[in-house]
Amino acid sequence: MVTTNLVQKACGVTLSLAFALTSIVPAWAESVTVKQGTDVKLAFDMSMNSTTAKPGDRVTLHVTDPVIVDGKTVIPEGTIVHGTVKKVEKRKHFGVNANIQLYLNGAKSVTGTIVPLGFKSKSGDLARPTGAAGASVGSAILLGPIGLAAGYFVVGKKVNVKPGDKLTADVDRDVSVDVK
Repeated sequence: MVTTNLVQKACGVTLSLAFALTSIVPAWAESVTVKQGTDVKLAFDMSMNSTTAKPGDRVTLHVTDPVIVDGKTVIPEGTIVHGTVKKVEKRKHFGVNANIQLYLNGAKSVTGTIVPLGFKSKSGDLARPTGAAGASVGSAILLGPIGLAAGYFVVGKKVNVKPGDKLTADVDRDVSVDVK
């Protein structure tokens, strides 16, 4: 009986020591640096358009392609990224297109480190390019006041984003990330 209690106590101390050591000794993880400018391909999870969008609106996107550095996945495919509408410019006369500026929150890495996101242009603009503005200016030069009046009736395009529409952001600054 005394021997059994002694063995149980010894096992209990051994198990306690083993658990303590595993919680003290960190898991060895490799660290990689995700460089500023690294592309992060995203897709919208919701609709948005320049007619109804307003500053402060929340936007949800997801990562479409994993971000891989040195053969290690840093940001997995499917990672949710949230954003906020920063500024909305409605379409205008003379062919000036609508514009929506976004601010993106960071994306979580595989180990939970936040990777800051931005845009190469640093504006975060969602706009549809068109030649209408140039045509309006050209017609004003060639046709004088009549061309200018006609250009007034050329209205730019709206921004209309659908779920699945793609957007490429980039990593805003170098960040060190532990990978498994």
